[in-house]
Amino acid sequence: MQDIAQSWLVWHLTNSAVLLGVVGFFDTIPRLLFGAIGGAIVDRMDRRRLLIITQALAMGQAFVYWFAVYYGFIAFWHVILLTLFLGIVNSINQTLRQSLVNSLVPKEELLNAIALHSSMFNISRILGPSIGGILIAVVGIAGCFFINGLSFLAIIFSVFLMQLPPWEPRARKAGLWSDIKEGARYVKGSRNILSVFSLSYIVSLVGAPYSRFLPVFATNVLHVGALGFGLLTAAPGIGATVSSLVVASLGNIRPDILLIASSVLGFALFLALFAFSHSFVLSMGLLILSGFCLIAFRMLSNTAIQLDTPPVLLGRVLSFYFMDRGLWSLGGLLIGSSVSLVGVAWAFAACGCAMAIASSCVLIWNGRTSPR
Repeated sequence: MQDIAQSWLVWHLTNSAVLLGVVGFFDTIPRLLFGAIGGAIVDRMDRRRLLIITQALAMGQAFVYWFAVYYGFIAFWHVILLTLFLGIVNSINQTLRQSLVNSLVPKEELLNAIALHSSMFNISRILGPSIGGILIAVVGIAGCFFINGLSFLAIIFSVFLMQLPPWEPRARKAGLWSDIKEGARYVKGSRNILSVFSLSYIVSLVGAPYSRFLPVFATNVLHVGALGFGLLTAAPGIGATVSSLVVASLGNIRPDILLIASSVLGFALFLALFAFSHSFVLSMGLLILSGFCLIAFRMLSNTAIQLDTPPVLLGRVLSFYFMDRGLWSLGGLLIGSSVSLVGVAWAFAACGCAMAIASSCVLIWNGRTSPR
C-alpha cells in the first residue's frame, strides 16, 4: 500500500518517468551496497531480536512519511531520503525473513514452505494496491502511509508469538569482511548457484523494475485513474499468488535449471506483449501472467540456492542472492531513460528480448542440468 502511494505521489509531484526510476534507484541500491553486510549480520545475531528492530525502524519511516505528506511540506528530496532509509533496513530484513523459513521446516519441505511464504506475501500485493488505490481516492496519499505505519504493530506482535528455535551464536571470526569473503568464495565455487545468481541479476536489471512505470501506463496509455492504477499494480500479485499455490502443490521436487530458465522466458514474453496492449482488460491479464512467471522464477531459484547452501552460510549466500534487488535501482534508471528516448512500449519490449536471450544462454551454458 505504501508502494502505490509513493509511486502516485512521485508521479504527481514530478510527472516524470525518469524520476520514478530515480526513486526506484534509491529504494533498491542499498541492497547492492549493503546486502552482503546485512547477510553477515543475520548470521551473527539473534534473528527474533533483529526482526523486531528492522520492523520498528520501518514503522518509524512510514509515520514520518505520513507526517510530511499530511502537513503538506513533502518534497521530492524527502522522498529520496525516506526511500533510501527503508532500502537500508530492507537490505537486512529480506535476508532475515527468508533464513527464518529455512530454520523452521525440514529440507524436504523447503520448496512448499517457500511457496506458501510467497503466497502470503503476494496476497498482500493484491490487497495492498487495491485498497491503496481506493484510499488515495477517499482519504488521500497521507492516509495510506498512516495505515501502513499502524500495520507494523501487528507484525511486531506476531514476531513475539513465533516459536523459533533457540539462537545459538556461532564462533566469530576477525570481522564482517572475513564473513563476507567466506560466503563469496562458496558462491564462486558452485557453478549451479552462480548460474542462478547470474540469471537473477539480469532479470532484476532489465525486467523486475517494470512495476515502477505502471503509473505511465495507467495515465498515458490506458487512461485510468487511481483505482485503475491500483488494479494494475495488484494484477501481478494475483498471478504471483496463484503461482505460489501451484508451486506449493508440486510436492517435494528439486528445482532444475530448465524450470528456472523457462519461467524467465515466460515472464519476458508476457511483459513484451503487455508493452503494446491498449486494452485495460488485456493488460490486466498479461500482468497476471507476468507475475505468475516472475514469482515462479524467484521461488524456484530461492529453493535451489537454499537446498545447496550449508546453514552456517545461509544468511550470507542469501544476501548475495537478494543483492539482485540492488540492480532494480540501475534498471529503473535504465528503463526510465529508455522510456524517454524510445517510448514506454519499445523500452519494455527491449527488456523482454534481453531476458529471453539471457535465459537461453544460461540453458546452453548449463546443458540443461539440475542446480545440484
